[in-house]
Amino acid sequence: MKQAIQKALMEIANPKKGKEISAYMKNVLPFRGLQQPEIAKVFNQFKNEIKEMEDDQKYEVADFLMRQEYGEDKKIALMIAEKMKFDLQRIKLTEKWFIDGHIKEWATADTYCGRVLKSFVIDKENAKLMLDWAKHENLWMRRSSCVGFVTLARKKVCDMNLLYEICQENIIHQERFNQLGTGWLLREMSLVDLKGVIEFIKKNIKYFSSEGLRYAYEKMKKSDQNYLKELLRMKNIQTNNSEDEQEVQDEIQQKSNDQDEESEQDFKIKKPKRQSRTIKRKL
Repeated sequence: MKQAIQKALMEIANPKKGKEISAYMKNVLPFRGLQQPEIAKVFNQFKNEIKEMEDDQKYEVADFLMRQEYGEDKKIALMIAEKMKFDLQRIKLTEKWFIDGHIKEWATADTYCGRVLKSFVIDKENAKLMLDWAKHENLWMRRSSCVGFVTLARKKVCDMNLLYEICQENIIHQERFNQLGTGWLLREMSLVDLKGVIEFIKKNIKYFSSEGLRYAYEKMKKSDQNYLKELLRMKNIQTNNSEDEQEVQDEIQQKSNDQDEESEQDFKIKKPKRQSRTIKRKL
């Protein structure tokens, strides 16, 4: 089946469109040039056969396709994975997809969150694993630890204290997709705990990028948005002033060092020229 799926994708590939999609994705990975309806059509060709498989067999096919270079292969891998039951042991197997570089951009990572991780973390015991992911060195695992809860946070089915811990671990990183993932989750959390989210942002305002903050306050009322924007503005002013002050201090120190060197030169005792002992006789 693995090769049959790839063959079906290849037969309707659009290389020109694939280059356009790849360029849009900053050429992180190649694409065959298929839109989602075309990908779904290929998946449906094998849907009944996939349905009859055991979960271990489904995972084998999904794992093979996830390890392929094309974005469309990865999407079908996740459509197959969505039909499986993921316990702790199996979800930890998928960590290799991140660590080995098979999930290395936002589109595949977010699809993984929507089709696989969301169903796993709805269980509060399972959800605790995401705190480990939030601390991981892999950017996309950290982002996924937030995005996996995005559609659940507003439904009041999550441990909010855990979500704040996950956001705390994420927001300290300045990578753009860490910032946006954190902001995205905070946006949904604000619908059920506005006061808590505002307090979290106040406490961590020094870490927020302007883009990350915009994501976080997007669904708040205008007055709250303006309040948080002003906090960020004041933080930036203070940061800039601190940097300017440090530059001034560095400049003063450099001038002082230069002056010391000049003074040392001025007061350096020079040896007098030796006078000749030979006295010319007058003729």
